[in-house]
Amino acid sequence: MKVVLISQDFYPLKGGIAKYLLEVYKKYFSDIEFEVIIPNYIGPRSKLNKLPFRVYQTEFFPFDLGLRRKRANNHIIKILDKCKPDVILFGYLRSHPEVAEMYKKKIKSVKWGILMHGKEAIIDSYIRNKNNFRGSQKGYTEKEANFYKNLINDADFVFAVSNFTKNLLLKQGIKREIIVVYPPLSTNYIKPIKDAKEKLSLGNKKIILSVGRLIKRKGQDRVIKVMPSLITEFPDLKYLIVGDGKEKERLNGLIQKNSLSKNVEILDKVEDKELPLFYSACDLFILPCKFIRPNDIEGFGIVFIEAGLYGKPVIGGNTGGVNEAIVDSKTGFLIDPNSEKQIMDKIKLLLKDASLRKLLGLNGEIRAKNLFNNKKSDYLINIISKDTSLG
Repeated sequence: MKVVLISQDFYPLKGGIAKYLLEVYKKYFSDIEFEVIIPNYIGPRSKLNKLPFRVYQTEFFPFDLGLRRKRANNHIIKILDKCKPDVILFGYLRSHPEVAEMYKKKIKSVKWGILMHGKEAIIDSYIRNKNNFRGSQKGYTEKEANFYKNLINDADFVFAVSNFTKNLLLKQGIKREIIVVYPPLSTNYIKPIKDAKEKLSLGNKKIILSVGRLIKRKGQDRVIKVMPSLITEFPDLKYLIVGDGKEKERLNGLIQKNSLSKNVEILDKVEDKELPLFYSACDLFILPCKFIRPNDIEGFGIVFIEAGLYGKPVIGGNTGGVNEAIVDSKTGFLIDPNSEKQIMDKIKLLLKDASLRKLLGLNGEIRAKNLFNNKKSDYLINIISKDTSLG
């Protein structure tokens, strides 16, 4: 069997979707023929060439259903003619899924499916003025919504990153079976680093950590806003924000406005291979993710599971799929991301109680290793090998 993945978001881009797709390959498809088609803008090519499968690059127009999209579809079809896949998977709803229908007219035996995440599953929140949205937060027009709904219903299989995403689709009129495939994570490299604080020159400071893109949805600003109150009780407290994005300037402004340059630091050049050092050094992990209407929401929250793998308690916003990444009061706490009081109270509780931090962290580690490991599995191969559609 040969599987070809087509996706507008993929390694070495940073973020949950890129990481999710690569780990899905490792767990479910690494023992079969596998190739990938991604946009020209993803790179550098030197990193792509090191991957254990072939990567093709071409033009993508995920936010355009016009003539440019049709031309791009023809180029993708030509690549598929070379690949000769048995199965085509789309790593993101807008990644030209209609090419599977086109290709199926030529090769009737081919099957295809879509992997659904979070915000792109909010299909019915129509955006009338396209100019108000740019990049990944752009919503759907009514025409686009109907176009993608028909494709989802026509696919041979649809996978969702969380039950939240699955239920979101069903509530919007998607009438088909949707299978949840939680994010698998590479647990073989999870080795907490001794003396991590010392290696980061943090001494004996208490460390709060956030890892994620610097966008409004992630909620790092909420933590910055409660830091002045926290440091009156914990003078050596340090908040490390690992990530980059369009909110960096605003977050730096908040840091300066509140005179927090000694207590809050944004680290925008950290590579994935360096993350173990930061997870090992922190005392707790927080990301108060929020829902920004109409369509910006967290589909799952892989970073909460990553922190758990290092035995760290987590605090997350009670929105989207985060409810499935965190077991409230067992692996961490779910809070109202708009409540600074709840954020501050839970941080204080964990900073004061080392035994609670250890208990929640241990629970998170056990759960992560049991439910989210990347031990090889034939589960998806068995599904896509069925002779009949799941639809």
